[in-house]
Amino acid sequence: MQAQKRRREALDLIALWGDAAGQAELGDPGAGEGTSAANVSMLPLSSPSQRLVQIRRPKKCTCDEMFSELMQSFRTERAQQNAWRQKMAEFRKAENEREERRWEQEQRRWEQEERWQQRVGRRQDEMLRLMQEQTDLLRRLVELQERQQEQSLYNHPPSSPSSISSSP
Repeated sequence: MQAQKRRREALDLIALWGDAAGQAELGDPGAGEGTSAANVSMLPLSSPSQRLVQIRRPKKCTCDEMFSELMQSFRTERAQQNAWRQKMAEFRKAENEREERRWEQEQRRWEQEERWQQRVGRRQDEMLRLMQEQTDLLRRLVELQERQQEQSLYNHPPSSPSSISSSP
């Protein structure tokens, strides 16, 4: 695609040189001055084919001049291409830096979430341990109460209805 564009530009340059040369070389032999391509049709003794040949007559320039002009065109295009590449490289670098910052932020969020989960897990473990201790404590209290009731029954047998009535 770029090769075709360069070819078109080169042909355009050559056509421009040809038009400029043709316009400069056209002239009234008697007057000794140049005429433009628009004024070629005004020449009295020229046929249409002669006018066309005069308009299309290539500029007589050296190959070195044409080569220098083409090389300058390619240098300009290459400079523009390099500037574009530089901008794209800068854009990619900036995009990579943004992506890296996003990744670091996500990583920090994951680490914070993980620390939070660890805290929650430790709290839950502490709560379970505390509840287990309380359950053990309640079980011991219940056992102690039962023993005390057994001992009170053992030390003080239940009174019979007859003993209740005989008491003063």
